[in-house]
Amino acid sequence: MKILKVNSNKPSVEVVKMAAEILKIGGVIIYPTETLYGLGVNAFDINAVERVFEIKGRDLKKPSSVAFRDLNQAKRFLEITPLVEKLAEKFLPGPITIILNSKIEFGEFLGGNKVSLRVPDHAVAQALLNEIQFPITATSANLSGGKDPVEVRDAIEQVGDKVDLILDGGKCKYGKPSTVVDCTAGEMKIVREGVVSKDKLYSEL
Repeated sequence: MKILKVNSNKPSVEVVKMAAEILKIGGVIIYPTETLYGLGVNAFDINAVERVFEIKGRDLKKPSSVAFRDLNQAKRFLEITPLVEKLAEKFLPGPITIILNSKIEFGEFLGGNKVSLRVPDHAVAQALLNEIQFPITATSANLSGGKDPVEVRDAIEQVGDKVDLILDGGKCKYGKPSTVVDCTAGEMKIVREGVVSKDKLYSEL
């Protein structure tokens, strides 16, 4: 386990490159987002994704969300409807997760043909996603059902000894999970109310 301090506003290029190289070879990292610390691996590396579920002790029937650089990258893999475009314009990057129909099969651990899109509003996560050519897992860096990893020590205490690199970016801005909405049926259904309130969502649409 290696822990590296990283500036949450202006992350070091060297640190970001180091984390990116670990992801490229199938490694697992802990990284900060605006909501909670996340467990990141290459979303297209089946073995790495399985490792994330083993680390968390997560039910295989509860797929991980996937972090993309931006909506343009997501459009290559996911079906982006006018409703999703509107949601993205208002809330992305930001603390909202949107469940979408997929153009490709992502594998059962990531939802198969329904994938949960995240575009983190955090300089470290953004720098990392800009350094690599693939999306990464965005599940929280804790044991399944465990304490939300608001600070890096919360993640370290639960899963730190099972990962390859930890990026310590200080306390997460919101310290609670993202709001999850399902747009796979053409309408917006709120699955979990998190940082963005239900009233805020509906008032912006």
